Amino acid sequence: MGKHAEWRKIAKKLRRKRIRQATAKFKHIKEEEEQKRREQSPTYIQLLQQHEEEEAFQEEEEARLRNEAEQQWLKMEEEARKQWNELQKKLEEAREERARQNMLIKLEWEKEQKRLKEIKEKKEREKEENERKQLLLQQEIENFIAHGGATPEHLKVNIEMNPNKPICPFFQKTAACRFRDLCSRNHIKPGVSRILLIPNFYSHYSLEQSETEHGDSSLEFENYETYSHFKDFFFDVLPEMEKSGRVRQFKVCCNHESHLRGNVYVEYSCTREAVKSFQIFNGRWYGGKQLSVEFCNIESWKSAICGLFNRKRCPKGNSCNFLHVFSNPHNLFHSADRDEHRTPPRSNERLESEQRSWRWSESPERPFSNHIKGNEKRRHKKNDSKSRRRSRSRERRTARSRKRSSKRRYREDKHKHN
Repeated sequence: MGKHAEWRKIAKKLRRKRIRQATAKFKHIKEEEEQKRREQSPTYIQLLQQHEEEEAFQEEEEARLRNEAEQQWLKMEEEARKQWNELQKKLEEAREERARQNMLIKLEWEKEQKRLKEIKEKKEREKEENERKQLLLQQEIENFIAHGGATPEHLKVNIEMNPNKPICPFFQKTAACRFRDLCSRNHIKPGVSRILLIPNFYSHYSLEQSETEHGDSSLEFENYETYSHFKDFFFDVLPEMEKSGRVRQFKVCCNHESHLRGNVYVEYSCTREAVKSFQIFNGRWYGGKQLSVEFCNIESWKSAICGLFNRKRCPKGNSCNFLHVFSNPHNLFHSADRDEHRTPPRSNERLESEQRSWRWSESPERPFSNHIKGNEKRRHKKNDSKSRRRSRSRERRTARSRKRSSKRRYREDKHKHN
């Protein structure tokens, strides 16, 4: 591009600038003239005055609203200050009340601690006194056992389970009741006596009341097997009992009821021997079972023992509350059953005791087959007819049980198929 084109371009630019300046100047002049004309117009002057009045009114209204808001805020501030003061007052009262309650609680706690301390000291003194008395009583009992003499007075105390109630007739006769301590009648237990009761001492499976799928489980044993086991028990226990003194009566229950099952009654010639035996056997272990020995009163063995049991005529059967007892071997203590209380000879009592091993430990019972003596086997060989009848009876019971089992299996299979 040449110099002329550049000059032309600059000239056009300047020309456009002069035109814009002239146009703007003319427009400004026109606006000034219009402004002067408008200012000189009464309508415009009135409009300006109206605008000024509106602005003044607006400023006054804003000032009034600000004043009202400030007054409202001051009022709210005063109300909040009053509420805060009341709250502080209540908090102060609550703190004082809490402090007072804490003080009362502290005083009560200190009082309670003092009372508990006094109770603890009292119990310790009572414990020491009881231990001292117990030691004196133990020494008195040991002295009584060792040297005899009068029975200590503190042992001559009867314990009544339900005072002011009628006496339980069965407990009075047998020293055992099916309701035990829950009986509504009065059970009177002596502090000491000449008779010891060892509940559930003797145990045999034939005495347990258990039902199996074949019927009563006690039918699986014959009477001679149970009696043979009892004889072993008799010659095992009686010599140990005789170490404490002269035994005047020894009875073992064969009842099936739980409160009489396996109970062992031992009567000594005097109270001193019974107390000595109590100290030896209470808590002792026999056949894996710990013994619990009690003192009891049997006014009459004749009234305590069921007289119809030995004749197999007891109408109550296994539910009888009188004593169903085993017959002692060699008819020992038979005179005591009639309350004659004569000491039996001692030669027959130890006839078989030396041939047995002791079981005074936590070991279980030995099988029954190991206890059957040779004389029992010879006796059963002589009574072949009776043995054959018993075997036939067992076969019949076995056949009936098998028949019941087959019927039951048939019903179960039929029920499964259905």
